[in-house]
Amino acid sequence: MRWLIIIGLALALGGIFVWLADFEPGFVLVQYAQWTLETSLIVFVVAMLLLLALMYFTLRSFAVLKNTPNRISHWQENQRHKRATKALTKGLITLEEGRWAEAERLLVRHAGNSETPLLHYLAAARAAQKQQAPERRDSYLKLAHETTPSADIAVGVVQAELQLSAGQKEQALATLQHLREVAPKHPYVLQLLQQLYQDTDQWQEVQSVLPDLRKRHVLDTSSANALSAEATVGQLQNALIRQEWQRMEQIWLQSPAKIRQSEQVLKTYINGLLLQGEQQQAMEMIEEYLRKNWSDALIYQYGKILQGDLLKRLATAEKWFKQREETHGYC
Repeated sequence: MRWLIIIGLALALGGIFVWLADFEPGFVLVQYAQWTLETSLIVFVVAMLLLLALMYFTLRSFAVLKNTPNRISHWQENQRHKRATKALTKGLITLEEGRWAEAERLLVRHAGNSETPLLHYLAAARAAQKQQAPERRDSYLKLAHETTPSADIAVGVVQAELQLSAGQKEQALATLQHLREVAPKHPYVLQLLQQLYQDTDQWQEVQSVLPDLRKRHVLDTSSANALSAEATVGQLQNALIRQEWQRMEQIWLQSPAKIRQSEQVLKTYINGLLLQGEQQQAMEMIEEYLRKNWSDALIYQYGKILQGDLLKRLATAEKWFKQREETHGYC
């Protein structure tokens, strides 16, 4: 469309010049020293226009030639970026297909020419991990961080995941603790920490991370309460094994009332009481619980207590069994 307009204007101007040349040609006289040029006005104007056009195209050609190396360099760079993008796509597909060595080669070969080297190196780290090559894995993770320093959290999360899958729990713990310092509100970091603490029986640490898990909605209320009860049981068992009775009592008193009413928590605490010879307290706690709930484990513990009026306790137990039978139709 633009060229049609230009051609139309050129034809119109040409027609005007032809008309002027025929109607009033005029003349131009140019004299310089002994040299004189005389011509019609139309010829002079056309000659000037042609000269200006020649000068424009000459300068434009010089500019194009001057920028040619930059254009070639830019074109080559674009081609490298395109090849790197294709290599990334193919490498990720190959990685998912389980061809780890081939995927690693594809991803690393073009990482230096990619606009997203982070993705190349993170995927290459996963490929190296699958080949049981932790040194190459860590090298790629280091390169990922160096090429994209702003992705510290992303690199750290992948590093922790790979360390966990390789069974490197101490290294994973150090990585996750660093990430928690950098991003204390990161939900996935909190979740990985909680799972690692759970797997390594660090129940006190589980309790310490629980408030953040609740606050960031990583766990719903039911799951958080179940985890809190499990952590309390773990802490009580550790104290019980070491016979740290004061520590056991401290854990019990610090636990929320709702957690203390958990069957497993109460059962563990009563085991500790029985080992200390605190049969009266254990008996009272069992009776209080069984008035409202049923527990085969606590009934069994109740039967092990030899202190007090045995006939009275037998009658109490029979009453519980009768209530259980009436409520559920069995005992």
